[in-house]
Amino acid sequence: MKNIRLKILALSLISTALSADLQAEVRADGQKAYEHVRYLASDELQGRKSGTPGYAKAADYVASKMKEIGLRPGGENGTWFMEVPFKNWWNFEPPHRLEIISPEHRAYFPGRDRDFQPVIGTGSGVRQGAAVFAGFGIVTENPPWDDYHDLDLKGRIVIALPNAPRHFDEKTAKEWTLEKKVRLAAERGAVGFIEMNVPPLTTGPGPQRPQPTLKPGTCPPDFLVMRAGKNFLDDLFYVAKKSWKDATSKILRNAVPCSFPVGTEVLMETHFVQEERRAVNVIGLLPGRHPRLKNEFILMGGHLDHLGIGLDGLVYAGADDNAVSAAVLLETARVLLASKFKPDRTLVFASWAGEELGLVGSRHYVDHPLYPLERTVAYLNVDMVGMGDSDLLVGGMWEYSRLYNFIRQGLDQETNRRLKPRPNYRGSDHTSFWAKGVAAFSLRTGEILTRELDDEHPEYHCPGDRPELIDPELLRLAAQYHIDALKHLANSKENLLDRRFRAEFVHKDAFVADLHCDTIARVLNGEDLRQDLPTGHIDIPKLKKGAVDLQVFACYAPPPSGEVEKSRAASRILKQVEALHRLVGQNSTDLGVVLSSEDALRLKNSGKTGVLIAIEGGYAIENDLDLLRIFYRLGVRLMTLTHWTRTDWADASGDPSAELGGLTDFGFQVIEEMNRLGMIIDVSHVHDETFWDVIEASRAPVVASHSCCRALSNHHRNMSDDMLRALAKKGGMIGINFLPGFLNAEIEKKENALLAEVAARHGLPGGFEALRRASPDIRSLVMTEFKRRREELHSSFPPVDVKTLVDHIDHVVKITGNADHVGLGSDYDGISDTPFGLENIGKIGLITEELQKRGYSEGDIRKILGGNFLRIFEAVQQEAKKAPPA
Repeated sequence: MKNIRLKILALSLISTALSADLQAEVRADGQKAYEHVRYLASDELQGRKSGTPGYAKAADYVASKMKEIGLRPGGENGTWFMEVPFKNWWNFEPPHRLEIISPEHRAYFPGRDRDFQPVIGTGSGVRQGAAVFAGFGIVTENPPWDDYHDLDLKGRIVIALPNAPRHFDEKTAKEWTLEKKVRLAAERGAVGFIEMNVPPLTTGPGPQRPQPTLKPGTCPPDFLVMRAGKNFLDDLFYVAKKSWKDATSKILRNAVPCSFPVGTEVLMETHFVQEERRAVNVIGLLPGRHPRLKNEFILMGGHLDHLGIGLDGLVYAGADDNAVSAAVLLETARVLLASKFKPDRTLVFASWAGEELGLVGSRHYVDHPLYPLERTVAYLNVDMVGMGDSDLLVGGMWEYSRLYNFIRQGLDQETNRRLKPRPNYRGSDHTSFWAKGVAAFSLRTGEILTRELDDEHPEYHCPGDRPELIDPELLRLAAQYHIDALKHLANSKENLLDRRFRAEFVHKDAFVADLHCDTIARVLNGEDLRQDLPTGHIDIPKLKKGAVDLQVFACYAPPPSGEVEKSRAASRILKQVEALHRLVGQNSTDLGVVLSSEDALRLKNSGKTGVLIAIEGGYAIENDLDLLRIFYRLGVRLMTLTHWTRTDWADASGDPSAELGGLTDFGFQVIEEMNRLGMIIDVSHVHDETFWDVIEASRAPVVASHSCCRALSNHHRNMSDDMLRALAKKGGMIGINFLPGFLNAEIEKKENALLAEVAARHGLPGGFEALRRASPDIRSLVMTEFKRRREELHSSFPPVDVKTLVDHIDHVVKITGNADHVGLGSDYDGISDTPFGLENIGKIGLITEELQKRGYSEGDIRKILGGNFLRIFEAVQQEAKKAPPA
């Protein structure tokens, strides 16, 4: 009997284990997810525009399925919903008509990229009247211009060009917005206004301009405003035996108005609704079980809404964008509950309203969170995962790589193989969470949108985005990805709220600029910067690891030892400039030359590092302004005026005294010409007297690209507090140099003394200069001993590390009163040693972490990392635009 009971118990345990195994094997089912898409993207829901009955049906459906699956209500007041206000909700309701009534009848088709579009903010109703061509629709006294002279507008429909005449100044032209033109036409008795949707008024075709928006109250209730394209405009004038192109040509060529009645009758009809409405976020909950971790939250979601019904009358069903998100969300939750998963952390599932109207639902949530954002571990977003190939494109994977590498540990090998980062992606609801400091990731299948015929999401924002195009296998893949990720995150005992995750995001999301390096010398020596090299401070892999968006490469012209070297300075720089252009050309997928601040931002958004070409040492121009101009044309955008000793026109910081008194007359001409060209003036290395002359003479902000603070480290290469204040008053900045001897001058003093002692022991009194002239054998002996003893010397000093460097940043902020005048100027590959922990450019994220620890705001951190330099670059360019030509 006892044996029988033991057998029964054993069978029971085996059965329980098998049952648990079977439960654990519950996997995502793409077909189940697809059934959700079929309903949510059906014509019955009319495109699910937030604030419409179709969206309300979609929200009710998602809530009912959450309940059916076994989630708990996670919305407001114990419901499934969170109400979201839409303060300025608008919609166009059919019919929409634009017709020529006489002298013959012709009708045109409404819609985006079609014949015409009603303008957001227009009045509503039906209006009919004679068409009048009114040039630009402008009346102004200064400059004198009157498009309505002797033109009766009462009961008429105005046809007008966009923008303003070419000879108007920029300020006046900007004043004449569509709103101002509409008000003027309505005041003069017109009943409608049609802006001509024509290419920019220059030669050649141009893209359609974005749809304008009129502020509420601009139009009388029955005044109609539309934009119409070439099909309508040609017919309108041709049937009356006239030409709008001829009239426009005369206006542009002669700079005089040319307005007239067209001789045609036009009918306009549109119906526009603008009011406050409400929609709902749908939120379900799977509560955590751990006593402490249940108060941490992981969110999964995506937007439920789409575009509704178009002006063309077609339903924009939004299957891929983004009915699939709710489908994948529901399938993910179903599998977790069916497998009896018990999370330690609380899981929140959300379908957002209003993404298509500006991320309204997710922004409302992060502004009024139902679960504390400071205890939200991560938000996983789903957007457009129903089409394309099975690549998994993840926004945030690069920006939050530390946390995402942890997520990857919970994914199988095949899923990991499919993952691809999508840097700088801000086109969905995860952006709302980024803005509030929450780690967020957004999944998409296929590749990014290209709008080409081979696009993997070809029906994006088109009526063809229907359930029939959705691949259930992709839904299964997306759901299983989230199931595995949520399981891994939910039950991890790691600290998933580590503030370093956010520091990494800020660093990678910011514009990061390093104002000085000497790396081009290594290129000339044959080093391959495409490789992650074991020596050297900068190469392309390290730039990527450090998330550097702009690297200033200095082409070095050393102080000449005589007239022969002086005459070869420009040639030496030309070789380095050419080497930089060659480096960029051979690595065009990773690098790009920066000629303007716009270039710098464009390259950042494309994932490339911008290369700004600089000259270190004004000896390069050989006392010839034409050479300065030539260098500018070759791409040089910054010049350090001197190096260790003076040029013929500027004293340097290494000079015992200011023999020239700062700048000579020619030196002042150099400053003036750099301002005129738009070349950044760099005062690192200059003598104090030269600095003050530059501050007085320059019309544009100046930089000290690679210096430190004299108050913390008394070195002639560093800047005094008075200099820092003057630099800030000029709108400029200092880039903190990474050389330990500049960060702590005591180190350099002791090193110099040690070098002199070792050199003297080998018969070379006179220190470094004597060493430079010594034979290679003697120089090698001296340096070998010096390096060995220098290590012993360094051990006697407090370590120079990232904290030391940030102490200098702190000092600049304290002295100048804000974080607007400091940045990074590493001097990498030009310095003999580096701070501990900052051995190469790939490690500069540690600076961001230290700034975060010290309580700097994210805005100030972004300024320090590169925003300040970008602002100065733009200011220098703007100042150049004011200057007369040479």
